[in-house]
Amino acid sequence: MVRKAIRLILCAALLAAGSAAEDFLPMTPMETDRVPVRLTVEGRGETTRRTREQLEMDVSLSGLLKKAGEDEEYASAEVMVSRMAGAVSLAAEVRAGGELLLDRSYSGSSVYPLVHALTDDMVYVLTGERGIASTRIAYVCRSGRSYSLVVKSLDPREGQRVLSDSDVITTPAWGPDGTRIALTSYRSESADLYLYDLAAGRATQLLAGGGLYTSPAWSPDGSAIAFTRSRESNSDIYLLEVEGGEPRRLTARASIETAADFSPNGQQMIFTSDRLGFPQLYTMDSSGGSAVRLTGVHRYMDSPAWSPSGDRIAYTARVGGDFHIFVMDADGTNVRQVTFEGSLNENPVWSPTGRHLAFSSDRGGERAVYVLELSGLEVIRLSGAGECYLPTWSPLPPLGDERHTERTVRR
Repeated sequence: MVRKAIRLILCAALLAAGSAAEDFLPMTPMETDRVPVRLTVEGRGETTRRTREQLEMDVSLSGLLKKAGEDEEYASAEVMVSRMAGAVSLAAEVRAGGELLLDRSYSGSSVYPLVHALTDDMVYVLTGERGIASTRIAYVCRSGRSYSLVVKSLDPREGQRVLSDSDVITTPAWGPDGTRIALTSYRSESADLYLYDLAAGRATQLLAGGGLYTSPAWSPDGSAIAFTRSRESNSDIYLLEVEGGEPRRLTARASIETAADFSPNGQQMIFTSDRLGFPQLYTMDSSGGSAVRLTGVHRYMDSPAWSPSGDRIAYTARVGGDFHIFVMDADGTNVRQVTFEGSLNENPVWSPTGRHLAFSSDRGGERAVYVLELSGLEVIRLSGAGECYLPTWSPLPPLGDERHTERTVRR
């Protein structure tokens, strides 16, 4: 298959490069003054315990708030938990400096989305920034010959297997409007491009025939998808308008061009190319044209991801015999190593606020999806048992209307 040929070419180039182990500066915590919040959760039973544990986890993972210590109390959050007739209700009051900033109730069938909504509201009223507690991460899981697209919330609930197949599912990419995920499926014995509709629970074919279609990446406005088309032992980057039309070729070289990602303003792309004989990162205008090599600090670089603010790029690099996640400034300077455990750390993706990275790693003995909070450099494992990889992060949900004092949350 063409895909196998591509892998062989990349591996041969890597061996030829013969990169030796190097020492890189470690990632430093993002400079953020976290707001200390004293958390008080009252109620009875298991639901109250889960509320308290999830609220503390959400606050810690936010990167903007922290649980107040003995001598800290800028803000306070008082939560009353009640359960009646199968429904959960949270009544919350958030104060800072004696001023009441939030007085709201949350109700639903499960406590976890309620706590996420509360945490995101707390983050917003205390910092003016958006939180990520209500976002979700999708990824691919493999079990034997079975593949699944899993959507997971940032809590202990098991991920939802929204798509399963005996054929390969790979390279999912969550669309900017939050309703669709682009992905590659081999169910037709070829790598075809599909769009999975989260509300309808259905995948429809977008591109098929004439090659292998992989690595979709959405334009920031959701109007187009960049992807890799591989045929006759060559791979190039193409652009397709989602509402229809013919794919437009953006690169035209004998080398392998793949793994494109858009800049936040949509004007540029970053991608992987082995035009020098080994994979490096290049940038070009999103309409195509000449490309510029971004940096040469590693002899193997792949899977670039542009941060939402446009100031940083995360990527995978080979160091010695291992693969690790790195972050650099958008101009290729200030390179920092993010992962040090395991030998296979891949496919970094940014949270929609740019304060977190999700990636896959074999640090626990099998590939799993992890989340890194960049302010405190806290790492949590997100996926459960099984081999899971290729994460993609959902966009932020719509901001709640602050005029309402009651918020009903369903998911």
